[in-house]
Amino acid sequence: KGIYIKGLRHSNPSEHTFRIILKDATCDRVRLSNFKAVFANPEQVEDTPLLIPFSVFDQMEQMGTPMVGSPSFNPSAVTEIGIMAIKPSVVGDFQLEFTEWGLYV
Repeated sequence: KGIYIKGLRHSNPSEHTFRIILKDATCDRVRLSNFKAVFANPEQVEDTPLLIPFSVFDQMEQMGTPMVGSPSFNPSAVTEIGIMAIKPSVVGDFQLEFTEWGLYV
């Protein structure tokens, strides 16, 4: 169904936003491609995991540019998960912590 992040805390939750980046088997064959979704945790509810459904990963990108006509994300072929800090909401020092992350079904 998607990605979960448990115990998420960061230094400025009311302003900072991040991107979770996924690659599937197709991305491994298309140079510099991935799927991205923006997330934040403004309430910082550490006991409740942040859930990001696969349905929000709806457009393959290559270096930040949408790839029109690209294949859909294949959740059964995830090869990489990553997190990126986004400018301009995150500039300079910041801290992002979590206790666990992974795929949920």
